[in-house]
Amino acid sequence: MAEVLAISMFDNPDITEFLKIMQMPVYQSERIEFTSMLKYVDTITKQYESIMTELSELKEQFGENTDKQNPLSVMVEKLSSIVSGIGEKLKALKDNIFNFSKNFIENSKNQTLSAVGSVAGFLHIGEGLQAVSESLSKAAAKVENLELLHAERAESKLLTDLKIPSNLESLSQDDLKTVYAKLLDIGMNEDLSPAENAFLQDMTEEIESLLPERVEFENTQEQELETEQGVEI
Repeated sequence: MAEVLAISMFDNPDITEFLKIMQMPVYQSERIEFTSMLKYVDTITKQYESIMTELSELKEQFGENTDKQNPLSVMVEKLSSIVSGIGEKLKALKDNIFNFSKNFIENSKNQTLSAVGSVAGFLHIGEGLQAVSESLSKAAAKVENLELLHAERAESKLLTDLKIPSNLESLSQDDLKTVYAKLLDIGMNEDLSPAENAFLQDMTEEIESLLPERVEFENTQEQELETEQGVEI
């Protein structure tokens, strides 16, 4: 995956050949649209690489910490997994563009470029790229928050008191519920920094995802409410 993501769209031979075909004056607007899309892909790729580098640096910093219950490492590992997943989606989008160009070139004698103007829409590239970009922006904000919180750690009472193993999956449901209750008890606190409050929210959501009983209970409540509302209507 890393090799594909490291390649600029304009360095791909099939893309280069495809752009040559589109140099004909009649396809000027389509070429502009397609080129714009390629630049957008490269921009998002650089964003992805930047976030992965920051996460790698954070992992190294946490690795130097002898504290085996560093709660920050929980979110770093989670974010690394999320961003890697986003990278897979980005790779798939790039592969689609590469394959489209390659297939068109191979069959160019029997095709026209009348639909090139809607290439992005046909491949659902536009929507996909926007979703990837938005996901990366959210991840970047979380990484920035972790960096701030790490810088504050020496003075952070929250991180001193909140003991959470790096591997949340290793906790029993009872232990997770105990940690969850503690997080809810702390809540959004004006005595905490913005970075700490943001961390609390992320950690709460992460533990909620590991409590299926809570999710099942909430779904049951929603169904009951919908039933009651239906009866009233």
